[in-house]
Amino acid sequence: MKFSVVTPCFNSIRYIQNCVESVRHACSGIDYEHIVVDGVSTDGTLEYLRKQPDIRLVSEPDSGMYDALNKAVALASGDVIGHLNSDEQYSRNGLLAALLRLRSDPSLDAVMGPTVMLNGRMEFMQLFNQIVKPSLQDVYWHMPIQTCSFLYRKSLWNRERYSTEYRLISDHVWFRRQMEMGLNLSVEREPIGLFLWHGENLSSGQATHRENALSDIDSKSFRLSLAKRWYRIRKLFLGGYWRFRLRYELLEGGSPKVREMLFPKLKIRRFDKSQVT
Repeated sequence: MKFSVVTPCFNSIRYIQNCVESVRHACSGIDYEHIVVDGVSTDGTLEYLRKQPDIRLVSEPDSGMYDALNKAVALASGDVIGHLNSDEQYSRNGLLAALLRLRSDPSLDAVMGPTVMLNGRMEFMQLFNQIVKPSLQDVYWHMPIQTCSFLYRKSLWNRERYSTEYRLISDHVWFRRQMEMGLNLSVEREPIGLFLWHGENLSSGQATHRENALSDIDSKSFRLSLAKRWYRIRKLFLGGYWRFRLRYELLEGGSPKVREMLFPKLKIRRFDKSQVT
């Protein structure tokens, strides 16, 4: 089973080296490829990527992140796709465990798992402990996955590509559509992806709040109210509101580092923008 990592990229020189080296480390010993579709960067990103012999690079103008993502997946020769943005990383143990699930069970369409949230200084902020297998109703009130911690078979993309109508929320629109068409999803409890929360995130901008993947849904309906309560009850019984030990790997300064902690923070009570830069 071949694994294709796809990375849309534009002017990411601050983060792209850690992303590339993280993929190399996390995927060492397995059959994989890393495809980067760049939107003609001008900050040194292209110069760095052209020197990487194991990167399949495309650099050309595009109409946004999801256009680049569609190009990358179209080029992928792997059976399984991982969408990893240029400022994100993989934690090897969680990634390999998720891939093993897909290899062991051909009926599975995708695997999701928790995400470690870091700030721009690579410091731990919180564990996004997504360990509840979502129902269809759950995609109508929130986005139940983090894309860097979600691996899926290319056959899903073949039946539904990412919409280029939106700038920032097409992953939610795409996941909602996949759930509506039927998705056999499994949950890995080890962290798969590392998400960097910093001032340069696309989702930090105001455009996120102007786009809505659920504009046709009555958010105040009794049915959704019950769905939210049931989701939280399931998360409680699965242990999603506590975690006694966390272990993950990250690339920093050109080498992998293992970080461990007891009782990691699962929610930021008060958000301060100074924390993320």
